[in-house]
Amino acid sequence: MPRVQSVAAGNLAKTVTGIFQGVGVPPEDARVVADSLVDADLRGVSSHGVVRVPTYVKGLRSGEINPRPALEVTFDGGARALVDGDNGMGQVSSHRAIALAVARAREHGIGAVGLTRSRHCGAMAYWAIQALAQDCIGLATTNAGLNMAPTGGRDKIVGNNPIAIAVPTNRDWPMVLDMATSVVAGGKLDVAAIRGQKIPLDWATDIDGNPTDDPVKARHGILLPVGGPKGYGMALMLDVLAGVLTGARFGGGLGPTGSGQFFMAIQVDGFMPVAEFKERMDGVIDQIHASRLAEGSSRIYVPGEIEFEKAQQRLAEGIPLEEKIVSDLNALAGETGAPALV
Repeated sequence: MPRVQSVAAGNLAKTVTGIFQGVGVPPEDARVVADSLVDADLRGVSSHGVVRVPTYVKGLRSGEINPRPALEVTFDGGARALVDGDNGMGQVSSHRAIALAVARAREHGIGAVGLTRSRHCGAMAYWAIQALAQDCIGLATTNAGLNMAPTGGRDKIVGNNPIAIAVPTNRDWPMVLDMATSVVAGGKLDVAAIRGQKIPLDWATDIDGNPTDDPVKARHGILLPVGGPKGYGMALMLDVLAGVLTGARFGGGLGPTGSGQFFMAIQVDGFMPVAEFKERMDGVIDQIHASRLAEGSSRIYVPGEIEFEKAQQRLAEGIPLEEKIVSDLNALAGETGAPALV
């Protein structure tokens, strides 16, 4: 088992911000990207955390990713808008897009923003949660690389496109669903490979379609959809929202680069007073928590609760990172003049 080092979230954010600044990303944009990655690690979504930094840096250095995109609203229809991400970092364009969706929701009651010529934007929960500060429900989805086959098929022509929905509550934490449409996100295979771990046989197949517990073989194979044909159908429909509707790449045109995103914000007080809505949300949560436990279960959670508790723990105790990830980040820090992790 690889050695693990505990790193303070603040130190990790400074290092990652410095790395991106060192390869030409403006300071505020670098901070946004770093914050989204560190937030994923805090919430226990390590597949979308700082493990992604070397890949992003490689794309920036090669010119595949534009470090200083000129973001442009190419269509403005009041509650609807389209944003051209100018092939910049997905987090940078997503930050602009969800802020625009929330602003339009505050004006029109609902805001829907499509994003084209974008890139990988990290964990979708981060973007859905941005709507909560304005007492909106947030929705975020993106299309992903082609890594699933349609039900009944063998070709990788479907992305495991994720969706996140964040809902305000009276608790210290919001209700947040963030899920890929595959059994697991593809990044979990990479994390398992780094840790030298085998994976469950129901996660993916190898390149020949055989079940495999080898994460490297699975990465070259096919991810399995959650719920079989239901997961496949959901993935396809999310590609319609994030890719087809926005004018971004979609389906077989996705390839290894570029993606589209779709964001929506719904103003709660267009339906009822915010305080009343949050009380009703408390009622939902209380009902779930009070339901009878299944045998062997000690507690029932609602979406987002586990991630909140893990984040609180990691803010206090540090984020556990594998030695290789720490080494990779420190190497990049040395190359870019960023502060090293200690």
